[in-house]
Amino acid sequence: MSRKRKIDKKIFILAAVAVVTAVCGIWLLLTPRIERDYVYAAQETMLDELMYDIQNASEMPDAAAVVVEYAEYAETETEPETQSEDVYILDYAEDYASEYEYVAAIYEPTYEPIPDTAFPNAITGIGILTIETINLRLPIAEGVDEATLRIAPGRVPQTAQIGDTGNAVIAGHRNYAFGSMFNRLGELVLGDIVHYQARNGEMMEFEVFEVAIIEPHDQVAFLQPVNESIITLYTCTPIRTATHRLIIRAQRIS
Repeated sequence: MSRKRKIDKKIFILAAVAVVTAVCGIWLLLTPRIERDYVYAAQETMLDELMYDIQNASEMPDAAAVVVEYAEYAETETEPETQSEDVYILDYAEDYASEYEYVAAIYEPTYEPIPDTAFPNAITGIGILTIETINLRLPIAEGVDEATLRIAPGRVPQTAQIGDTGNAVIAGHRNYAFGSMFNRLGELVLGDIVHYQARNGEMMEFEVFEVAIIEPHDQVAFLQPVNESIITLYTCTPIRTATHRLIIRAQRIS
């Protein structure tokens, strides 16, 4: 092989390496944006589906009332029974042991690579979480597998249903992008209001009564109260290093 052909071959190899390096660099730069756009689109799809069910659920009582009136099943109107609700704020010093119990199975988030088959159509949306103070509006899914948490926060299955007596733990990622997922959860303070609307249309209001940072394996986040309805928002902290867990507890007030 002549010297000129050797030089041409080296130039070709260097050019090929340069092109591959440039393509890889561009891909690495674009990947976070592509992923972010995909997640936002999937969330909007979930929110649209949830709002469709919520609106249909809110129309059902009127339709039922028309049917009942037409059939003349109800001759008299009765006032629905009302149930008073005592507001209970946890006093750790006096009532911690007696008012809480441990659940059998505890959740600890894993951080395995996201599978290529993770698509939002396999995710079940159960409601919409809204926190006005941090401009948060997110669909809430059922379950905490990685494919689900890629798209939306999820209810830990071993914990209470949201709104029922007990502690419903909602786990979500602390994405790097400002305002994404639970990124701004650390801004919440005592007294902030958290709204949740279930897929059946029921609206719930919770008031934050505790903000705490715990060790990753601390099971306090999953304690179940026996006489009140609370939610616990659960995520990693600090952002990027994720050495601990941030929990926000809020008690149902309506």
